Amino acid sequence: MKRAAFVFLVTLLATVPASADEAQGTGRAPRGGLPAVPYMPGPQLVPEAPGRLEPTAPSAGVSAGRTPLGQPQCAICLGGAASVQWSASSGSFHVDSVSNYRSSGFSGSLDLKMVVTAAQPTWGQTITSRDLSASVSLNPLQAGYMYSPVNSGTLSFYGSSIPAGQYFLLMFLRENVSGTWYYVDWIQMNNKVSCDGYSGCTVVQAPGCIEDAYTMCLLGGRYRATGRWKNQYAGGAQANLWKAKLTDVTGAFWIANSDTYEFMVRISTATDNGRAWVSILTFTDVEFWVTITDTVNGQSKEYHSSPGNRTLIFDPTFFIYP
Repeated sequence: MKRAAFVFLVTLLATVPASADEAQGTGRAPRGGLPAVPYMPGPQLVPEAPGRLEPTAPSAGVSAGRTPLGQPQCAICLGGAASVQWSASSGSFHVDSVSNYRSSGFSGSLDLKMVVTAAQPTWGQTITSRDLSASVSLNPLQAGYMYSPVNSGTLSFYGSSIPAGQYFLLMFLRENVSGTWYYVDWIQMNNKVSCDGYSGCTVVQAPGCIEDAYTMCLLGGRYRATGRWKNQYAGGAQANLWKAKLTDVTGAFWIANSDTYEFMVRISTATDNGRAWVSILTFTDVEFWVTITDTVNGQSKEYHSSPGNRTLIFDPTFFIYP
């Protein structure tokens, strides 16, 4: 998930039938001063079996001089606007840039493809994915340079081979290090996909927020927030928390008295990095969790306040906006 201080235009790749499926996402703003490489290799299909699992965690490495973002460890990063569209067994994708922020040397060979995952990916953990598309191969990239733009051209899409279910859709960048493929970055697209197990996959329009005693809907219903806690002072008693909506962007949660808040949630979209900022102010040191879901693009994140914590939880990077 990417953080950007600019407004990006989504690039449409080609003319496709009206029934084609499309999804968009946003990467990091490319850092100034990175020249484009003089030669952009053409797409090459990597012969991989549809539905291949991708169990590999990222290789070790530290990004050189990057502002912390959604995946701050990335050193070879996707940036700018990303889009994908497909119809039946063919389609294409685009991303504005692939940049190498390492201090020296060349990357290994790179490949870029669309994959689906049943679970939302977390940096540093194993990601089990299935290929939605064939891959584009990129030659090793020198430190301080970038490929820009990267357009796949027409590729094979494998939606009919993916088991039935709903999945997160990722643009997935990998690097070959000594013969082993490691993921180095990804962009989570704005919408999930639904696959039927035989004819293919389609883009899912996320459901809206439905408010109840425990569920708060913010920013006109775009964001859904719920809370729960575990009281370490009461033998580990657990409970869902009642909500108290205060404004369209701010709400609170309580457990025993509606006039006594345990914590407050605020979502700000008047930001400068293309993200909605989440602030959670706590009035307790009891352990609690807050789950926030963007019902427009399907992003969701659970925030955890550990036992004894009394400090603000602030996340200005995870949720893509608009």
